[in-house]
Amino acid sequence: MVAIGVVFLYNRKEGSPEEVSKKFSKHFPDITENLVKEDLLNLVELKEIMDTKSIYWGGIKKDFNKMLNDNEAIGEFAWKLFKDFTKKETSEDVEVLIYDGLKAPWGFTVIVAVLYQ
Repeated sequence: MVAIGVVFLYNRKEGSPEEVSKKFSKHFPDITENLVKEDLLNLVELKEIMDTKSIYWGGIKKDFNKMLNDNEAIGEFAWKLFKDFTKKETSEDVEVLIYDGLKAPWGFTVIVAVLYQ
């Protein structure tokens, strides 16, 4: 499988995708490094994803805390968001990392989903 996109999901109560991504931007290099270390994608795939701007943010308005415990729901939400933005079909396989807002330096929980071709 080849990684073709990354979707960041968060509790919409934190703000709009633009506001949240701006607050989060200084932590982006650490997150992408971790995605590579966890073998969710490789450096070539990461560069391609960044070059094609295939990184999206989505705020979850309802039942965010319930979704944290449901990888299938996370995958479906990320897949739909990616498809809505790109019109591209992806594999149903979605790998997920969850960053706990109580431990994360940015102060809110973020779900990072990697989508594959």
